[in-house]
Amino acid sequence: MDEWRGLLALEALRDHGTVTLAAEVLRLSPSAVSQQLKRLEHGTGRTLTVQTGRTLTLTPAAYALLEAALPHARALSEQLRPPSTSGTSPTGHVRVAAFTTALRAGVLAGVADLRRAHPGLMCTLVEADPDRAHEYLVRGTVDVAVVHHWHGQPRPVHPELTHTPVAADVADIVCRDDDPLMTSAPFEELASRDWISTGPGTICHDWLCHLFAHAGHRPTIATHLTDFAQHVDAVTAGLGIALVPRLGRPDLPDGVAAIPHPSAPKRMLATATRTNQATDPAIATVRDHLGEILASGTHDRPDN
Repeated sequence: MDEWRGLLALEALRDHGTVTLAAEVLRLSPSAVSQQLKRLEHGTGRTLTVQTGRTLTLTPAAYALLEAALPHARALSEQLRPPSTSGTSPTGHVRVAAFTTALRAGVLAGVADLRRAHPGLMCTLVEADPDRAHEYLVRGTVDVAVVHHWHGQPRPVHPELTHTPVAADVADIVCRDDDPLMTSAPFEELASRDWISTGPGTICHDWLCHLFAHAGHRPTIATHLTDFAQHVDAVTAGLGIALVPRLGRPDLPDGVAAIPHPSAPKRMLATATRTNQATDPAIATVRDHLGEILASGTHDRPDN
């Protein structure tokens, strides 16, 4: 399996450009990734990387090796995977990635439920936004991903993955009680308001910009925060307004309200697995249980 790990390290270096970023994706130390690359070079007898300044660059031999060997190595890895069932109770190690609000809305409790219900099932968890979770899933570093995309703005899906729709998560405009929005405010005027959003390049940031783009506007984003619970805190502090999904939204404090948006923007929630493992009993048990928990949430309530 050393060669398989080396191929994953080489692929991560190719896709992310530096050993540090490759190590982050693989959840290893940079030194461990470097060692895996060296072992792969020794085992293949090829020069796979060259030093360019402070970074490693793949050689033509490395690209050829990835193209030729990676599909076969993935197929062999799946064939050598130990059976995940024993009797009627699933067993094995299933690794889960989920985004922040899904963790708060039931994934954390769901993983704990699975551990109690199935003593032979080891279920571990990592926090990851949907784009990163998809990367982990394709690379084989997780087995189940809880993801989302905004309605009308789907993200590219890797052909090796299978998505199972779970639920729709509606977003509302969160503002202070003394905000003019509480009476009336034309949608076009909202672009010039101070907005609180996730960071550039994230799915929710892109959607907020997309929401105004059709009218020729771009929102003024004054505050960037990762967690939607912090968005509510920022609104409370008077830093602006926010478009906050109902999934995992904390109870709104006194002086803050949620106003349904006229077009009811929605995030579409889903679970994802690698297609060739979608029927694995342990993976299917984890995927289905987490999907049921999220589907049973009250994501369509305007206030909490």
